Amino acid sequence: MLPFLLLACGQAPSKPADATAATPSPTTATASSPRPASPPFQHDPRLDVFGYYFSQTPIQVGNWALKSVNLGAPSDFAAWEEGKRPSNFGPVFLEFEDVTSPTAENELGQTYHTVSFRLLADSYRVGAGQVTFHGSDTRIGEVSFSGGLDLAGLQAAKAAGPGGAGKPVLTGDLQIGANRLRNIGFVYFAGD
Repeated sequence: MLPFLLLACGQAPSKPADATAATPSPTTATASSPRPASPPFQHDPRLDVFGYYFSQTPIQVGNWALKSVNLGAPSDFAAWEEGKRPSNFGPVFLEFEDVTSPTAENELGQTYHTVSFRLLADSYRVGAGQVTFHGSDTRIGEVSFSGGLDLAGLQAAKAAGPGGAGKPVLTGDLQIGANRLRNIGFVYFAGD
């Protein structure tokens, strides 16, 4: 199994209050007032990131191996954010497979494990070269990803055809339960 770098989760120190700030009016947010929450699902509608993203390094936790990070078409993001949410598909999801399950062969002659699941996002942000994801599942725990999307590299990979250019276009940190991996590179695949 791939060794994982375990890190204790810390919290960044808070900024000191500005001593010269005026007394807040009733309409001004204060440190004790809650800030408006960001929507849990955000994407840039001008961005087409549709495809499968495969890790260059095998990632496995227990029996579960990460098969792919999947990003939908702009219409998938729009439908999800409008509240149309099927139980087995979302515009951002991670697919895991049980490496101890039986294998079978698909129509392209590729071998795959017959037991898998899709981890849909509880929250995501996709845009301006940024991809963040959070989800959880009882089989693997809390999962989060925070990384950068190389938009020029993605465009080159799309131009190269279904297999992409073979260079990472998505790079970031992935946390699965207590296991944290840094600078994981994902290559683009358009699909068949």
